[in-house]
Amino acid sequence: MTGTHGGMPASCFREALLIVTDSPDFWAMMAQHDVLDRHGPAPEELVRYVGIVNMALGVDAIPAAAAAPADFLRDMQTAMAQIPPSILDMLDGALLGVYFSTGLGSSAITDVIVNHDGEILGSVVMLDVDAFMDRTANAWATWKENTPFSRSERLRLEVEIADGADNTRANAMQFLLLHEFGHVLTAGKQFLPIWWLPPDAMKQTADYDFLRLGWQIDADKRIVPRRAEDFKERTGIFYYDTKGLGDDAMLSAYRALQDTTFASLYASTNAFDDFAETFATYVHSVMLGKPARVRIVCDEAVHLERESFWASPRSAPKRAFMQALLAA
Repeated sequence: MTGTHGGMPASCFREALLIVTDSPDFWAMMAQHDVLDRHGPAPEELVRYVGIVNMALGVDAIPAAAAAPADFLRDMQTAMAQIPPSILDMLDGALLGVYFSTGLGSSAITDVIVNHDGEILGSVVMLDVDAFMDRTANAWATWKENTPFSRSERLRLEVEIADGADNTRANAMQFLLLHEFGHVLTAGKQFLPIWWLPPDAMKQTADYDFLRLGWQIDADKRIVPRRAEDFKERTGIFYYDTKGLGDDAMLSAYRALQDTTFASLYASTNAFDDFAETFATYVHSVMLGKPARVRIVCDEAVHLERESFWASPRSAPKRAFMQALLAA
């Protein structure tokens, strides 16, 4: 999936599209900046594109470019500067910048920019300023992780991605950016199908090193989870949605998740977000040593506690993939 516009339905639409730019010189100029300095209000062609997508999906959010307040910009720059240098090096040739907006319909969106000849110029991330205006790392992660479920008086889902003084807005931004950078690093690579090509252009499952770890291409050229990775609630999980699964699905979904090789519930929604979440949580937990805890409380009693996926033996295949990717 090229962004977070409510889960799989958004990806089905977005995977058919690229942003064909009328301003290749602007993007060439941005690519010359240091990767930490590629940011600003969203250019008009990005805003226009997201507006078309939102309208097609029936999303009420109306995008607009935003000038980030000074404190917001400082937090974003802190988040970027604390990403491991090896990751920033990987992004240098792929990321055209992080651009600020409102009304995205999600926390952030990633898309690919091409010229009129179809040449990939790079990827852009659009960050919704409103999603982070007043949220610390744990508050943002808890809010986001609750979006697939209807509000409940009985159940409380809590997420911790930062401890103590690290529970800041900058660290919320960093985790979200790592997820989006996972999408950036997917574009045009061969470990997953290329999302903007038609289904009949896909190869076999075995041809994609990451895909085959949890997914398969069926006879109808659909990407579906392997039988051992699937669970009943999975197809009803849509992030940033307004419908929401019932609270009874929360416990059962998280319990089922513990028998899979998905790094998070978000990762189970589709293969592209599986990689983005694998990448983000690996950098977050393994490289930066930060927590990733999920707790479900029912009637004030803890019914489920989940530590970082990377502490579990079931992470071994994806750990090996990430080690090989970073070594390359």
